[in-house]
Amino acid sequence: MFTQRSRRQQNYGVYLLAYHLLNSEYIPPVTLGTILFQVAIFLGYIPAIDQWKIREMCLLPSRIIYRREWIRLLASTVIHADDMHLYYNMISFLWKGRRLESFLGPLRFLILISVFIVSTGVCVVMLSYLLEVILGFHALQLMSQCAVGFSGVIFALKVLHNYYFPYTDSSFLGWFPIPSRYTCWVELLLIQVLTPNASFIGHLAGIIVGLLYVNGPLKALICWLENLTAILLGIRTDRNRFFQTRRDGSHFWSFDASEERDYSEFTAGMSEEEQLRFAREESLRRRYQNSPTAPPYPPY
Repeated sequence: MFTQRSRRQQNYGVYLLAYHLLNSEYIPPVTLGTILFQVAIFLGYIPAIDQWKIREMCLLPSRIIYRREWIRLLASTVIHADDMHLYYNMISFLWKGRRLESFLGPLRFLILISVFIVSTGVCVVMLSYLLEVILGFHALQLMSQCAVGFSGVIFALKVLHNYYFPYTDSSFLGWFPIPSRYTCWVELLLIQVLTPNASFIGHLAGIIVGLLYVNGPLKALICWLENLTAILLGIRTDRNRFFQTRRDGSHFWSFDASEERDYSEFTAGMSEEEQLRFAREESLRRRYQNSPTAPPYPPY
């Protein structure tokens, strides 16, 4: 998510992105559709959210709060400042989306992206209002910063990626060892140092939204929306499950009433998602313990 800047006359970033997509392996439908949708916006094929309407569509907290221009919450996320901004965001999203969509399924991933788009925008507005209006940090001028870009959602997906695949990114930038749970925070600071005009609040909001999914209410909301959508469309979810809450407040997956057998005594009280994650972590942990060197870091 970058503050507004002039657009390049050449679309080198679009050409690079197209080359990368055409030479990539299988790309899941929601991930590919999300990328193509934002490319279409940048090239001006969707007049309602045209690339040249950055001033009218950027995420400007003061306009959203005082003038109720709600469209900015949605439009600002899928508009990019220039071609290279679009390229870097989409390449990062391609890497995360390919793995997460394959793991979560297309329907759930589509709902997750939609919720994250709204949530990151709302979080940016709340943080800006809190810091400038309530806490009095007027010098930051957060309420008047005009930001665009998909990077807030990408940071949220980074948190999810580290949650579901905790041992895949054991090193930062391919050489610096760091626990995966901290990589998003390191990236937050590094991007701000290398690119001062980047929206720090936008990236921070993405991390907060990701944490709200992993440890908070967003997972329950997305699960409810997934089940509701499946019912309305008359389709079955991948494993015919629904989301419930235990008395202690924790959440778990459960099968519907049509399931005749109860396998809970064999699972130590864990949900299917918890079983899969536990098995994957144990497999990866044993592999790394028996390996003298860490495996090569996948390209980011």
